[in-house]
Parts: sequence; structure tokens; C-alpha cells
Amino acid sequence: MNDAQPNHRMTRPIMTALAAAVCLMISPAAQAGDEKAAPSIQYVPLDAPSGMSQAVLVDRMPLVHTRQLFPLDTEGKLVGPDSADVQIEQVLSNLEAVLKTAGSGLDRLIRLNVYALSNETADRVRQLLDDRLDDAVRPAITSVLTPLPDREVLVAVDAVAGSASSGQKVALKRCPQVAGDDRCADAAVLPAGDIAYLSGMPQPFELTALPTTKSMALLMDILQDLKLTPEHVVQVKVFVNPVTSAKEVLEELRAFFPGQRMPPVVFVEWLASVPVEIELIAQLPPSGRPAAGVQYYNPPQYRPSNTFSRVALMRADRQIYLSGLYANKPSRGEPQADLLFGRLAEVLEKTGSDMRHLVKATYYVSDHDAARWVDRTRPKIFDPLRPPAASKLMVHGVARAERTLTVDMIAVQAQ
Repeated sequence: MNDAQPNHRMTRPIMTALAAAVCLMISPAAQAGDEKAAPSIQYVPLDAPSGMSQAVLVDRMPLVHTRQLFPLDTEGKLVGPDSADVQIEQVLSNLEAVLKTAGSGLDRLIRLNVYALSNETADRVRQLLDDRLDDAVRPAITSVLTPLPDREVLVAVDAVAGSASSGQKVALKRCPQVAGDDRCADAAVLPAGDIAYLSGMPQPFELTALPTTKSMALLMDILQDLKLTPEHVVQVKVFVNPVTSAKEVLEELRAFFPGQRMPPVVFVEWLASVPVEIELIAQLPPSGRPAAGVQYYNPPQYRPSNTFSRVALMRADRQIYLSGLYANKPSRGEPQADLLFGRLAEVLEKTGSDMRHLVKATYYVSDHDAARWVDRTRPKIFDPLRPPAASKLMVHGVARAERTLTVDMIAVQAQ
């Protein structure tokens, strides 16, 4: 978030991006001047509010991706049906337990995605999370307004965090302290290394195939093109209308992961005539070739686009996670898009990246005007041969007053 707000915990002014960055978990090899950076998380606050960073830099670290977590007790019952604060505290406790099961913790939090029913609840998540974190830990945060599968639920989250795992394959974890389904993972540990981001595949209803099944089948075909299998999948994100169909959608998804736990799943209600769009994150096993930053791939059966790639292959030592960005003053139409994407360029420059090194983009819009200006702006700012993997979603709100557009991004360092 780029509106400057006072930080109640830090009394000195925020300096430049890299000077203000806090680096965690540095190994002796890095301190001795090893050529490659050691596994680390660096928080770059810039002008973000207390408790979060505008960007988080992650070097060569195993990553935990969680499923969407809800305010349920250990028996699966909703807590605090009339209290946002009670629900938020339960969600954060569940997140802490899941991360611990995956060899991580809130002290290694990298990104938090917040799904709430109001701007106030979304902002309150950041405040209550801040109370649980050390001053140095400031994750990237993206918030959107969306109904959730249970209509009494006011808030949910999913997260990315660093892990101490040393495995070579994706490890699907189930946390016994959190209510869930033993057939479905609460978290997946992605080994340090290369990552594939697959853009969403929206599908309409057809007489011969359900949209969820068709969308997943197409994504599995792309995984096969990449010589990957369902065992490489780290997270499945489903944009669905209505979100109350989440249980039925989940059962359809399970058919694509026979003989294993379902990877972590996240649901967002989107406002579209097409009922389902699904995107994936997957491990790219070591290839033996030097890091190439990011590579963009479009299967031959799809026409290339100058605004998004079907797949982005992250082959860099450093990933850069950005918080959800907004125009820095109330605006609509072209001015909002110009302010937001101008802000994106500034943050990328301050973190050692640029528009040619974006890996994954998610554009959340809450009216057709914002959607139109995302489409008009992208061809102006992206190299047509290097657009990121992306999804554009119409949602109920973007968790900031007088804004109708937010974006979150993952980038790598410019080569």
C-alpha cells in the first residue's frame, strides 16, 4: 500500500529502499562474502504502513504456500460470528500453526493475501498481525473484498513464507491443530529453485465438460508440455462465481491429483459471466543450466498475447514480492491507471527490477472502467515479448476507499 501512514513502532524516519531493508536468516557463507546470496528474506518498507513492506526480496529459499485459512476452531466451528477481531485472531493463529507444521513461522512471513468483506476488516488484519510480529518482520500484503464460501466468515488469508526445509520435492503438509480435510494439504513446501507460474484459464459452461474440469485439463496439458506432473503443483487458485460452489469445485479438482493430497487451494469470488478461472504455481525441477531470470512460454496451440504470457518460468536466485499497489490519491479512469503503474515502475526500480522482469501479475478491478484501463495501459508499459503470466479479475472491492484497481506482482532482478 503506498499511502504513507505513521509507524507507531518505529521512531526514526524510513530511509531509501535498500538502506531500510531488513535482512533475516543470513548464513555464515554470505557474511564471508560468498558470490551467491545466502537464503534470506529482505523487507523493503518504503512508504508502507506499519506492519508491512512495499516489497519483500527472497533469495534462494524454500517457500511455504498455504491454502486459504478460515476462522475455524479445531473442531471446524466458526468462532466470533459477529466479531471481525475474534475471527482475525483465529485466522492468524491457524496460519501460525500451519506455518509451524511446514518448518516455518510468522517470523519468516513473505506475503499475506487477505480476503475480507470490508475495508475496515482488511486493514484490521494488518494491525493485529503487526501485534504478533517483531518490528523487523514486515510482509507484503494484498487485500481484496470478496464473499467467502461460508457467508458468516468475515475474513480469510493465505500466505507465502520462508521454510527451513531441505527437501528436493514438493512436500504437502497437513496441520493436525487446524480443522481441515486430510485429503487436502494445508501447505506445500516448494524447494528452493525454479518456479512455474501458469496464467488463469477461464472456461464457460459446455454440454460435454464442466468448466472446472475443462480449465484444469488445459492446465494439466501445459504442465505436461513443461514435463511436469501433478506432484509438482504447489498451489491452485480458483476464481469462481459464486464462491458458495467452492466445495463442489474442490471435489472436481481432486480428480486431477489421484493418489496424493490435493495441493493448497484458494478461492476468490469473481464477477464474470464465465464461472471459473484457475491458475497454478508449480515447481520446476533443477535443469542444470545457469539462472536466466525469467522465461516466458506460450504453448503452440495458443496465440501469443502482448499483455500476458501463458506461463512464466522463474529461473533466478532472487524473487521480489510486491504488496498490492494503488493510485496514491483518489482517482478513476486513465489517471488511476497512470498513477498506479507509475508507482509500480518506481517500486521496481528501487528493488533492482523493471517492467521487463515481471513474473506474475494479478489485476483486481471493481468496475468496468478500471478493467478497461488495465487493458489499455498494459500494451504501453510491457515489452510485447516479455509480458508476465497474469490474471485479471472483477471483484467486489479492492480494500481501499475511492479506488477501483489494485495489482500485486512478483518480479526478479533485472539482468
